[in-house]
Amino acid sequence: MSTILTLFAAVIAVGVVYNNARIALAERTWELASLRVLGFTRGEVSALLLGELAIGIALALPLGMAMGWGLVHLLVELLKNDQFLFPVVISARTYAWAGLCVVVAGVASALVVRRQIDRLDMVAALKTRE
Repeated sequence: MSTILTLFAAVIAVGVVYNNARIALAERTWELASLRVLGFTRGEVSALLLGELAIGIALALPLGMAMGWGLVHLLVELLKNDQFLFPVVISARTYAWAGLCVVVAGVASALVVRRQIDRLDMVAALKTRE
């Protein structure tokens, strides 16, 4: 059961990170095309968007882990009674796997988004803003 829940969590993590990257690209297509027209290279434009994604992941990982730890302990405390006591056992390996999964999802999303930035049609992107 633990393996199934882990796989389910990994799929959700990949979906959330990829969706975040795609939305950021869709919302900032006009700005990125404008930067390309002004002379920025593809690498510089990609670094702006992918740097934002990396900062978001770097901030969200420790915050999400701390909030998850707190939520688990709160739920255990709320479910505790005279008959049942659910021990909380979260190993460091669990946090490592979760972090690794999110980082891998971020890298994979970055590669896909970078390809889409490279294929960005500047004229079409700039016309959509008019």
